[in-house]
Amino acid sequence: MSELTTNPRSLVFGFIAGAIAVISFHQSMILILHLLKFLPNFPWSFRPVGPMGVPALINSMFWGGLWGVAFAALLAFIPGRTLWQRGLVFGFLGPVLTGNWLLVPLFKGGAYFGGFAAQRMLISVLIGCAFGFGLALFYKMLQKRV
Repeated sequence: MSELTTNPRSLVFGFIAGAIAVISFHQSMILILHLLKFLPNFPWSFRPVGPMGVPALINSMFWGGLWGVAFAALLAFIPGRTLWQRGLVFGFLGPVLTGNWLLVPLFKGGAYFGGFAAQRMLISVLIGCAFGFGLALFYKMLQKRV
């Protein structure tokens, strides 16, 4: 039977992989969408966000790290034959579906499921799946190094 991963090393690797995936894959997808004129904001922003004025990129890296911990803990339950497939599935089910489409509107207000606006939903899926793919890639690299 599958179990949650509680191995501290795996969870730390998940955090690190998630933070790095934000800098690389997540923000690169935002750059591509920005250059295609689908997003107004340039990636890798250091504008202050939240009540503490943390730079946006650092904030995203922190949340990406937490999603990475969830990925590492839930890996045995995520469908997919390969790790990169599981990363794509997790990127959609975790950050996109649960995070952007359900939790953010619940706590901050706004439309659930991106207001069912097809373009907004597609952008979220592209960014989330890019993050998930990068997360799986970096997680695998970290696991192999030690």
